[in-house]
Amino acid sequence: MPGIIRSFTGSAVCLVRPSGHTWQAALISVRPATERERTQLAALAELHRRQRPPAGRRV
Repeated sequence: MPGIIRSFTGSAVCLVRPSGHTWQAALISVRPATERERTQLAALAELHRRQRPPAGRRV
């Protein structure tokens, strides 16, 4: 699952998705995203950006 590294804690990393979902993974199991995965991550970020109401209208 592609994500963006948020932080490092020893030999683990905290990753985050555009939806805000976070998880921990062992540093050794993390690899650079493929071009397809980068495209997917950018599309998900755009989808979540469009689905969120403007800052002043959140309920």
